Amino acid sequence: MIYADIDIAKLNHFASAISSDSEILIESLKFTNDNDVFHLLFSKLDSFKKDNLITCLKSTAHHDDDLIRYLVDFNYKVRVLNLIKTSTI
Repeated sequence: MIYADIDIAKLNHFASAISSDSEILIESLKFTNDNDVFHLLFSKLDSFKKDNLITCLKSTAHHDDDLIRYLVDFNYKVRVLNLIKTSTI
């Protein structure tokens, strides 16, 4: 299994990916919140089989909406973590 972590912020986002064996597959990749730049991220993610990849993001109000929609439209498995709810578990 491959886990892609995407850190969403207002202006710049960062993505990385590791295997279930803790091998770093994508070093920290900086990108912005626009469709043209999303292709940079997808060019990296497309090297992995989608059924073997989970993309994880933390909930950031509205800053992650476009990226989540884009990931879902292209059939990526997306998991959004709500840190406030997670911290109470």
